[in-house]
Amino acid sequence: MAIDLQQIGKRFRFYTNLKELEMEDLKSITGADETTLNHIINGCNIVLDELVAIVKNFEDLNPQWLIYGEGSMFKPMDEDGHCQDGNKGCLKKDKAAYLQQMKNMLIELDAAEVAKGHKPDIDALKAKLDQLKATQ
Repeated sequence: MAIDLQQIGKRFRFYTNLKELEMEDLKSITGADETTLNHIINGCNIVLDELVAIVKNFEDLNPQWLIYGEGSMFKPMDEDGHCQDGNKGCLKKDKAAYLQQMKNMLIELDAAEVAKGHKPDIDALKAKLDQLKATQ
């Protein structure tokens, strides 16, 4: 499977927006410089070794989702609602806000995926989001 640097950037930007992380927060958390972080966020000139080193600092972020768009954005939670790293609560925002932002991201990614011929995948994700909203 090919790695799409622009999609990695969009997913990382979505994750950081959802977690309400500003550039200063990212620099502090990762120890990376602003240029490297901007390259990742903008999906250009990404060095995969740097990306891996940065992703390790976000223990709730699923690297499979970030790089390939597969699976959930967050690593699985246990029965008590703890992330795999043992911290309570992966999100600052409530579930409804998360679902709305995820839906907005799907709309943004839809154009790129349709161009690649993945329209059924996007439709399936939208249907799943609608199901989740209906259960709230």
